[in-house]
Amino acid sequence: MWRAVSLAGWVLLVTATWAAEGEAVAFDTAADLAGWQAESGDWAVQDGALLQSDAGSSRSVLWRPERAWSALDLSVEFFIHPVGEGVRAPGVIVHAVDQETYYYLHFDLKNSQVVWVRSAPGREWTDARRHKVRGLRAGAWQTARVACRDGEHRVFLDGDLLFTEKDDTLKGGVVGLRAGQGRIAFRNLRVEGEPLVLPTPFRVQVAPFHVVCSDAGAGAYEAFPDLCRTSAGELLCVFYAGYGHVSVPRPGLPNGARIALCRSTDDGRTWSPAETVVDTPIDDRDSSITPLANGDLLVAYMSYDPQRKPGTHQVFTVRSTDQGRTWGPPERVPTPFTGNEAVSEPAREMPDGRLILPLYGRMAELPKARSMVGLVESTDGGRTWQTLALIRSERYELTEPSLVRLPDGRLFMAIRPTMTWCESTDGGRTWTDPAPMPIDGDAPYLLLTSKGVLLCGFRHRPTRSTCVISSTDFGRTWSERVTIDRVMGAYTSLVELPDGRVLVVYYTEGHGSDIRAVALRAPHGMP
Repeated sequence: MWRAVSLAGWVLLVTATWAAEGEAVAFDTAADLAGWQAESGDWAVQDGALLQSDAGSSRSVLWRPERAWSALDLSVEFFIHPVGEGVRAPGVIVHAVDQETYYYLHFDLKNSQVVWVRSAPGREWTDARRHKVRGLRAGAWQTARVACRDGEHRVFLDGDLLFTEKDDTLKGGVVGLRAGQGRIAFRNLRVEGEPLVLPTPFRVQVAPFHVVCSDAGAGAYEAFPDLCRTSAGELLCVFYAGYGHVSVPRPGLPNGARIALCRSTDDGRTWSPAETVVDTPIDDRDSSITPLANGDLLVAYMSYDPQRKPGTHQVFTVRSTDQGRTWGPPERVPTPFTGNEAVSEPAREMPDGRLILPLYGRMAELPKARSMVGLVESTDGGRTWQTLALIRSERYELTEPSLVRLPDGRLFMAIRPTMTWCESTDGGRTWTDPAPMPIDGDAPYLLLTSKGVLLCGFRHRPTRSTCVISSTDFGRTWSERVTIDRVMGAYTSLVELPDGRVLVVYYTEGHGSDIRAVALRAPHGMP
């Protein structure tokens, strides 16, 4: 006999007698993982406990998708290994309806807090309530407990009640474990509650990615990739290789971060070991690569100093005439900016042979002005550059522009951070005022496929995920957001493969960040 109960606008079935049932999992053998499914992270039973060993991942999740509960009481022991510099946060997920809709307890060691979170589609931390706590520590087993009944959530640590929150949005769902930026172990999980059947089975979707590079030899932090297909049919991926998000020179890495390259001859299924493209005595970053009609390869990148000293934020190119086997010396790119200048997206070659390189930066004489976009062009294959246009906005910061040429000759540009867009009908000399796109995102990347579908890859900060949207009318309207992977590094780059699929590369962020690749089915970007 079953009884209907409302669940966030849906209907679920629970036993009419409301009989409590339980489940206990020790996690001391591999057999205890039966019925659990990893969404992300490196989960395995080791030394008599369940260990999530990827200390760099900000969102490692393990689900129990086949059993759902309401009015539950869950406890689990956790052990925070004293390694890494992140928040090192074990977590407990309850009442999950899908991978975006759930309650979550985030035990944040670094900030001495426990965060009660309700997540919803489109925004991972829809409601986050922070509580400062004492007693969280590394190197010792501790016990977390959460009891949810009638919209009341009681949270305990080592038997002591920390706080009570009230929220009745979600009446029940599956449970999960989570680790954030830490090497976290779990054991002795116990759940008691009222079993229920969700109206839609809980399905764990995992990004079908290949790893391009996890360690280029500079500290195992890889980021900001860009991808191209050469005239010989190879895929080349250039990226930032360092030890952290900013990698200034230090002992063992005297030049700081460098620009590295991996290559694939099988459409992205396997990748070569990393090679060095350029390594100057400063942090080299945000590289992009353009295959030119004459067979040359042009990599644009910028130098960076966290103290932002004058002359340290500059744009350069390096050139290869042998399919990326060797590279010439860095060449400075003159820009219209008198303050700091930057680049993050590739130069685009026009049908008339011009190269247009989108940049962004500031004017030293206007310290309070917003960041603006500049375009430089070259008529000699990137050996010399002249300013083509300067785009300003009174309403928006303009950074990290991506450029694409449309079939009718218009140039379309998407710009971080709002995202905004603008277009030019005269080859890039004048532009419309930047206007907001229908979704916010960071570091957009544009690709026009052979089928005439305009794709935009980006980082979606509200869900901390890597996403893509598509347009069949050249940017007038856009599809709903499609999640490629639930990692927040992004800085996507897209290339169409010979079979019509689109390969997307992006990075994961956090200590040990790597470069990943996912192939999408054309035309709408669905993985």
